[in-house]
Amino acid sequence: MKTKHILHSLMIAICVIAVTSCSYNNGDKSGESHELYRIYVGDKYGFMNEKGEIVIEPQFDMAFFYFSEGVCFAQMGGRSGLINENGEYIADLDKDISWVMQFSNGDAVCQTIDGKEGVINSSGATIVPAIYQQITADGESGYIVEDTNGNMGYINHKGEFIVPCKYDAVNGFNEGLMVVATSNKCGYVDTLGNWAIDTIYDDARAFGNGLARVNMDGRWTFIDQSNREAFTNLEYSDILTGFANNRAFVRYNDAIWLIDRKGRKLKRIEADTIDGFREGFATFVKNGRRGKLDTNGIVTIQPKYEKLGGVTGGYATFQQNGKFGIIDTTGKIIIDAVHNCNTALWNGYTLLIGQDTINGEWPITYYDRKGNVVWKDMPSNKFSWPTKPTKEDYKAYFDSKLSELDPIEGLYYVTFNYIAVDRDNDHQSSNGSNSDFLAVIRTPNTDEYLAYVVKEEVSPYSAWVKKFVQIGESNAYAIVNSGAVEKSTWSEDGKLILDERYKFELTLRTGGNNWYNWYVNCEFIKSYPSVADYEQVQMAEWSGTGFAIADGYIVTNNHVVNGAKSISVKGVNGDEKTSYKGYVVASDRQHDIAIIKIVDKKFKGFETIPYCIGKTIPEMGDDVFVLGYPLTTTMGKEVKLTNGIISATTGFKGDESMYQITAALQPGNSGGPLFDNDGNVIGIVCAKHVDAENANYAIKVSYLYSLINSSGLGISLSDNNKVKGKSLSKKVRQVKNYVYLIECNSH
Repeated sequence: MKTKHILHSLMIAICVIAVTSCSYNNGDKSGESHELYRIYVGDKYGFMNEKGEIVIEPQFDMAFFYFSEGVCFAQMGGRSGLINENGEYIADLDKDISWVMQFSNGDAVCQTIDGKEGVINSSGATIVPAIYQQITADGESGYIVEDTNGNMGYINHKGEFIVPCKYDAVNGFNEGLMVVATSNKCGYVDTLGNWAIDTIYDDARAFGNGLARVNMDGRWTFIDQSNREAFTNLEYSDILTGFANNRAFVRYNDAIWLIDRKGRKLKRIEADTIDGFREGFATFVKNGRRGKLDTNGIVTIQPKYEKLGGVTGGYATFQQNGKFGIIDTTGKIIIDAVHNCNTALWNGYTLLIGQDTINGEWPITYYDRKGNVVWKDMPSNKFSWPTKPTKEDYKAYFDSKLSELDPIEGLYYVTFNYIAVDRDNDHQSSNGSNSDFLAVIRTPNTDEYLAYVVKEEVSPYSAWVKKFVQIGESNAYAIVNSGAVEKSTWSEDGKLILDERYKFELTLRTGGNNWYNWYVNCEFIKSYPSVADYEQVQMAEWSGTGFAIADGYIVTNNHVVNGAKSISVKGVNGDEKTSYKGYVVASDRQHDIAIIKIVDKKFKGFETIPYCIGKTIPEMGDDVFVLGYPLTTTMGKEVKLTNGIISATTGFKGDESMYQITAALQPGNSGGPLFDNDGNVIGIVCAKHVDAENANYAIKVSYLYSLINSSGLGISLSDNNKVKGKSLSKKVRQVKNYVYLIECNSH
């Protein structure tokens, strides 16, 4: 059994044990559709299709953002390679390759651990060795390469050089020509690498609509591919953009004008600056704010935004009040400006936006064309050290590492007794005492243990720290202030003997003079984790109960899933044989609540949940009933019913976060729903009092509401109660298909 961490030792938790800005814009093209998209759940990556259906369940330690040409780069358990759409490895890659980009025409850029880049094909074979500082894909044409000396060139998809890697700069091919710069002069080469226009210009830009803007001796003009000046009679003081959609912008008499392919002025534009057209729309700036206009110079989005991205697939990012969202070309806001990432993709069907970091990860949210959420990544609730950890933070740390802890690790209540011993007559006198909490934590990959004084506000790096170092293979530990353990510290004065797992004493000599030796006697009593916590994880398998709150989301107790490496959910839609994979996506350890998300390609969703999460406060004497899966090893894996009343509106020792109920509970009921007489969920059952008759406890759902609101998961709770007014048997018949068996494994 597992003891609920915030309860007294007289209570047993009833769980049964069986044997800025981030960019995701990776060269994506307008309208391009990728077969599968990466998702993140817990600490693993999987893939979904455009409808948000799981195709490859989360299992990878790292993966590229989406599939391209039927393959994707992924890493799992030290294995690195390319996977197919079934999640199977089809090509292993050298361990030095840490990342592979989007595939195009059968190959992709790869990057090694030391940051060098090359090109591989979809079979994992090397096309270009990873020796370059940077390689940039150029669509169907090839790759721009830069060597470690900063020289640039261009290769085709066979790895053959079109332009030798010896120039100051090159850009991609546009309309069959590419700008090449050397010795501060620019020219153009064709797709065979032959010079089409010599390096005679001080600056040159890519061709668009058959024309390119170039600069010679401080004067900008347009040329065609025969190097003839396009407009000899057009007067302008500056060229602001190249041609796209047969339109460009120039400055004439201190005003911005829209011109056509023949150089005719079409319309004066009221703007301070302007960018070129992308998908038929240009971004302009007026009084420091950005808007968009079309190829006729008509304003489609008024200039009121801090930033506006280029149009991709009919959509663009915008920034307002420091946050980013999505807007279409008519000015309709598709996704409100609530995100911290300024880049979005249009991948055929789905928009992505990065959100705030969660535990060091950048989760992605996928939207459809109407702005509806298709998928939201769910990073793990993993522990991360706060700046000033408290006792609860240390408990959270031990929870997160429960299956990996050494027996010595944990939170201890320590009493320090200071003693002076007379050297002549061995007279002992007390110099006082004090007590404190110490968190004993093993340093990763070492045999060193550090003890941190636990205050309400104390940094682990400035805490009083001692080192516990194991002596040989014995159960003896030396405790030292710093440095290596010397033989002199192996005396009984500085030795910690683990005769008991949860209580031990040690005496340290702290100094002395000609008359006295001073000692401190330390009594360590472990307060967390409990014996039951270890027993649960060591037993490897255990179970509890959970219930549905929204499609795919299930509530249970935190102590049910604590320490679990894998979670299975059974009983979905009344099917007690099929098991679905679940992941913890939010938890409140203090109030013993966890939210699980089913992420399994077999899962097709819940049917309509017939109850709601109650907002009314029950009174003493109100009827209640409980559904759950108690003692499954002896009572079977079928949901069980018990009923009773609210016997108190507070829990153990007056805990206001709980109800006391008379409904019978057994190990395995943990995490199950407590229903009122109308069939509203009013609590989450969690524990029983072992020394009292019919004294059981349930957490109030107000704490569940708080967890949902703080989780950022976007869970919307139904307020539709379909069982109110029915008999108990009919209520149970309708709601039992939404109460599930939660099976956990710590290995």
